Amino acid sequence: MIKLNGLRILNTRPKEQGKILHEEIHQAGGISIDFPTLEIQGTNPNWLANLPDLSTITHAIFISVNAVHYFFNELQKRQITWVKDIHVIAIGQSTARTLQYKYGLVAEVPPTPDSEHLLQLPSLKKLAQQSILLIKGKGGRTLIEDSLLNQGVDLVILAVYQRVLPVINNQYSNSLWRDDAVDIILLTSEQSIHNLFKLFSQKAHDWLKNKPCLVISERLAQAASQLGMSKIILSHPNQILNTLLDYKDYIHGGQQ
Repeated sequence: MIKLNGLRILNTRPKEQGKILHEEIHQAGGISIDFPTLEIQGTNPNWLANLPDLSTITHAIFISVNAVHYFFNELQKRQITWVKDIHVIAIGQSTARTLQYKYGLVAEVPPTPDSEHLLQLPSLKKLAQQSILLIKGKGGRTLIEDSLLNQGVDLVILAVYQRVLPVINNQYSNSLWRDDAVDIILLTSEQSIHNLFKLFSQKAHDWLKNKPCLVISERLAQAASQLGMSKIILSHPNQILNTLLDYKDYIHGGQQ
């Protein structure tokens, strides 16, 4: 059983996704300090004007749990029925679980939840003349869409949600760094890394740079390093708690 022994983790995930991680950290004996650096909002549903006849779609790719939520929420409002023959692909296990438990859809999932591994799925090879829905958030990486367009697919991109900078109580953020109330910072997206430095005052930036941070890809490690963070711990996205356990002694100064 994982025992984090009171490890204080700054949980920067968006509010809803952060709740799950908060509970997992608590169950493992850690302390989740909730500090969402992203807020998720639905976009204007005018994207529905670009939604084709679903019977013409061969594949649908969902980039996140939020993509699933906001897409199907609008379909249900308008009583648009999903076509069961569409081959569904999810970026990761959480997205796949949401598709299955809420909508009864079984999705293909890459072994590692990122764009690079998703594009290696056999079902996304030899796609010429195929029609694909890419359901995602506004902005973000373009690797998937660029790769699919290069294959000559008929690609429909639907940006169903957006990430915005949340409003944080300055007294709360100031107390965290002044009281040194955090042992490690958890960062799961590039935008969350940049927003972290926006949400803390300039006076706190040296504190942030010297705190250990856990990231879930080499790309995020590079982004954190570029902002001056030097104690970067890399974890597989599905092994966050185990990685925290492995580094617990180091984080508490056991290797000083």
